[in-house]
Amino acid sequence: MSGQNDAAVIDAAKVFDKDLRVSSDYMGAGVGNGHGDTVYRLREGIERFLITDINNPSASAKAQSSLFIMLDTMGAGAGTRFFNHIPGGCNVLFMDGHVQFKRYIPMNIDAIATAAEMAAKMQACEEPVLPTLATMVDAFRSAQD
Repeated sequence: MSGQNDAAVIDAAKVFDKDLRVSSDYMGAGVGNGHGDTVYRLREGIERFLITDINNPSASAKAQSSLFIMLDTMGAGAGTRFFNHIPGGCNVLFMDGHVQFKRYIPMNIDAIATAAEMAAKMQACEEPVLPTLATMVDAFRSAQD
């Protein structure tokens, strides 16, 4: 690396070593961790900031074993071709370092008429390998084509 590239890499590392404030509001909920306005960088102990409901005193921080970091690629509809395990599911890496295979349960989201019907069908699905997420991933891919 040249000296100029070294400085750019160091500058980029400094950016990724900080929490990120986000101001977007989606359907009344913040888009940061825990529906707040901050996306926290991954670091030891961050799980105590990822409380699902800050207004509920009995809510607790998520355990590292339940926070996913990344997963295999996936998609819905025509995007199922992007699955590494077509379309059986995804390997999911969790913050504590363990990997778990999560089964994908496909569904035609466009054919679901009510929120109650959606909730009933989603009962068998496991986070983060959700058909709703697969549909969003597929939409982003389609927008790039």
